[in-house]
Order: sequence, then C-alpha cells, then structure tokens
Amino acid sequence: MAALALGVRASPCATCNPASIIQDGSFEDDASTAWTFDDGVTVQSDAPGADYSASGTNYASFNVAVRENYQRYGISQQLTGLKPNQPYTLQYTWELTDASGIYDGGIDIQTSLDGAQVDQMYSQGRSALGQSTVRTVTITPTSSSPVLYISCGGSGGYYYGAKVAIDDISLGLRCT
Repeated sequence: MAALALGVRASPCATCNPASIIQDGSFEDDASTAWTFDDGVTVQSDAPGADYSASGTNYASFNVAVRENYQRYGISQQLTGLKPNQPYTLQYTWELTDASGIYDGGIDIQTSLDGAQVDQMYSQGRSALGQSTVRTVTITPTSSSPVLYISCGGSGGYYYGAKVAIDDISLGLRCT
C-alpha cells in the first residue's frame, strides 16, 4: 500500500497470470480442430492402469517408429494474438510410454515457431520410461500469428521405435 502511495507501481508479476494462447492444450475437446496431426500422432485416452494424461483423460500419442529417413512426427497449431519480440513461456508435460524398441539411442522433442527451431530436448535410453516430466522454456515469437509445431523423433544404433505422450501444452506471456 505504501508503495502505491509513493507513486511506485507494483511488479507486473504480482498480478500476472497470463491465459494460455493454446487452444485445447489438454486434448479433451473431441470436436476441436485446433490441432493438425501428422501421421503417427493420435489423441489417446488413458486406459486402466496406464495414466499418461497430465490432466483429464486424453493426451497426444506420438508413435516414433523407425524410418530410414529419420522422419519426425508432430502436431501443429496456428496461434494468434501474440506480441512479436516479447518473451512467452511454453510448457508441456511429456512421458515415454513405450520404450520396447530402444536398445541404443533415444527420443527427442523439438519445438518450432514458423519453421524455426526454438527448443529441443533429448532423452537417452529407457530411463525416462513412465516418468512424467514438465518441460518449460522461454520463447520469443517474431510474428503475431506463428505456427507452433511440436515433433518427436528417434535415433540410435539399435533404435526400433518408441511412444511418447504429450499433454497440457500451454503458452502465455512471460511475467517479467
């Protein structure tokens, strides 16, 4: 209260709780057309004893099969209303759900805006199997309506495929 009386503004983070720009980031809306899915990516529902969704019951399942050309499998969404050159926080939950084809190598998750890579993470071997992990990164779009593309790939000397679940994707203006 004293800070306001002296003319000093409170930090924007004191009240900053930006809404997510992502539509249907938890894949719960069966009628949603917000996402475009590559072949090899489907929306799945949790089965008894296999809880791969971070919230709700649905998640995007990436079947990262072996391809001679190391093809990536992804989902994309046209975003709108972003402020160019302003930092945003992108967050999602991922989990390796099937590692039966990983003997040597692993999977990676890559994030791009308008075709430019803004993040990439790797998981080597089977150690991440069954572990839900939240990935949080700061990205800075250069346009107000970029296309967000999140893709998975796999590689290794004895890599024969894996499955990855991604859920609860959110993007909001970062508090500074």
